[in-house]
Amino acid sequence: MSLKASLLKASPYVEEHPILGVNVFIRRLTIAELDEYEHDLQEAQKAGFSSDASKAGAKLILKAICDKDGRPIPGEDLPTADELIQAHDTPTLLSAMSFVQKFSYGSVEEAQKN
Repeated sequence: MSLKASLLKASPYVEEHPILGVNVFIRRLTIAELDEYEHDLQEAQKAGFSSDASKAGAKLILKAICDKDGRPIPGEDLPTADELIQAHDTPTLLSAMSFVQKFSYGSVEEAQKN
């Protein structure tokens, strides 16, 4: 394997945690994925649609959910972002979103205590 391929080989950090009342495996998101969320959030704020911001957060949660090896769950096995925002209240989604962000940025202990 070349040096470039070795440096670009992902090794996801995965742990099992309760998200939205269900124990699931989640992975730390990449910087690019977190940046994409921030971009989507900024676009939603510019447009003035809070539902778009909520959908961006729901998508962030769904991206983090994976199998025990860090592989994404097939889309047909997950709800859509629209379905999530229709099923859960704002504090519940914000809490899950915040946990995913903190988990992606640092330690689980920090995410759990905050």
